[in-house]
Amino acid sequence: MENDLVERAVCLAKEVKTNYQVVLQQWKEYNESWLKLIEEPRCSVPPSNNASTVTIPAHLVDRLMADTKNLKEMLPKVINSEYIRTFHKLHSAEEEVKNLERELKHSCSEVEYWKARYQTTLEELEKEKAEKIRIHCELSEVNKELSDQSEYCASLGSAVCTLLWRVSRNEDSVHSFIVGSKVADFLIIVRHTMESYIATYQDEMPDEHTDESQFVLALCGIITNIAAFACGREFLVTNSNGRSLLETMISVLSNTPVNHSAKLRSLNLMCLYNVSINQKGLKYITRVEGIIPLLAWLLTAENEVENQVNTLQLLRSITSVSDKFLLQKVNEVLPNELLEQLVSSQNPSIKEIAVELMMDLQTLQNEP
Repeated sequence: MENDLVERAVCLAKEVKTNYQVVLQQWKEYNESWLKLIEEPRCSVPPSNNASTVTIPAHLVDRLMADTKNLKEMLPKVINSEYIRTFHKLHSAEEEVKNLERELKHSCSEVEYWKARYQTTLEELEKEKAEKIRIHCELSEVNKELSDQSEYCASLGSAVCTLLWRVSRNEDSVHSFIVGSKVADFLIIVRHTMESYIATYQDEMPDEHTDESQFVLALCGIITNIAAFACGREFLVTNSNGRSLLETMISVLSNTPVNHSAKLRSLNLMCLYNVSINQKGLKYITRVEGIIPLLAWLLTAENEVENQVNTLQLLRSITSVSDKFLLQKVNEVLPNELLEQLVSSQNPSIKEIAVELMMDLQTLQNEP
């Protein structure tokens, strides 16, 4: 739009200039004719009685009349309504041009302002990039330090807990553990460590020989040894932190891959079996929702013989309760084909426990 207005203004200016040049040329010719008229020698004429009268030759008057006629004919062509409209349009175009110049000046000012803002933003961006690089370097250093500290803590925990695992085989040592002021904190540490370990490596468990795995196994081994003694079993069942830890151990059985962490599952099964020897512990385990279907699934999915034996021992301990409803639930989740297969096992431990379990279930079926 701005370009169209400028072009129209230029065209109007050219038209006015052309018309003005035509008028100027006509006026010049008229002046020249008039000068010639004045400069020509006067002809002798009869004297006139009126001193104010000037006598002009007829041919000069004819030329003046012709020039005047031509001028009258030309003026309407040059100065007409179209010329007046064009003149007004030119004035409007000039005003529009001035407005456009002001807008252009304002736009140029805005351009300069945004250029300055852009430059400032670029400088700030470069500063932010430099700051980001600095923070990234610091973060890398912190991550490296954290990784080193984590490895050190895992190594330290593995060494210390392995020693405690061996010490916890003694009943006096277990008694000293459970009467100490830090035993509740220790149980919380064990529970949180196991939960964090499972959450971190649920899809792909690390090798059991790593420091981190040895640390977790040693913690589970300590709890298993505590549950191996009557005072330890009683403490784990009656203490709220101990019960929470038992729930975590049960969840580990269902959340660890069957083809990995066999040693971890074995320690958890042994610990739960030790707890089930206690009457309070047995009642607590049987009240855990889904425990019997979980043990039945482990029997079918577990590949390690030791874990199958521990699972059967825990199931046998559960069926020792004279609870018809509980025995019926065991009978529902354990198919006869699986029991017959376990009874025919070449492993004497599996065979012995399977026979006892089958006899308990058959007794249940024979009862009215």
